[in-house]
Amino acid sequence: MTKYYYFLIVVVLFIYGCGSKSGPDLTPEASKKALKNVPSWYMNNPSKEGFVYEAADGTSQSMQLAVDKARVAAVTNLSQLIKSEWSGYTKRVQEETGQGSESKLLDQFSAVQENTISNQLENIKVVQREIQVENSNGIRIYHAFVLVEFDEHAAASKLLAKIKSDKEIYDAIRASELVQEMEDKVEAYRQRYK
Repeated sequence: MTKYYYFLIVVVLFIYGCGSKSGPDLTPEASKKALKNVPSWYMNNPSKEGFVYEAADGTSQSMQLAVDKARVAAVTNLSQLIKSEWSGYTKRVQEETGQGSESKLLDQFSAVQENTISNQLENIKVVQREIQVENSNGIRIYHAFVLVEFDEHAAASKLLAKIKSDKEIYDAIRASELVQEMEDKVEAYRQRYK
């Protein structure tokens, strides 16, 4: 019986030990030092004619994953600024039952918003990147700040080039169709007089 109790205690301690091990908190409370070290461009995005900027941050035990998280968040936010579809639904129900001090008021409110993003974005690049090391539950985590830039002029130039290219292709196809049509008429004419 004693062996059974020892075995049971070992199993319980093992399970407790496995369950109590947790990774670092990837969203730790911001210390005064951490807030002081936030890059200025993160708090106030730059402004420059023909460019759109968006900053984001990400945390991870892996430096590269922290940077990737921040970059994806920044590009997603930027994409929402450029083009996105919003739809929403709001419902409010109010009802009062009873009279005088016995009356009861029912007031329910619900709101749902949906944001759909589907853009093909080009001409976006990371222009600022800063990585800070923080301590969370005794484990080192990386906090990455990223600033991305969208060049509106380059996007407009590419669109204009595509339109011109499409027009040249259309004109070439149309010219070839006209030549083919003329050749068909000449062949039809020859066939009549054979």
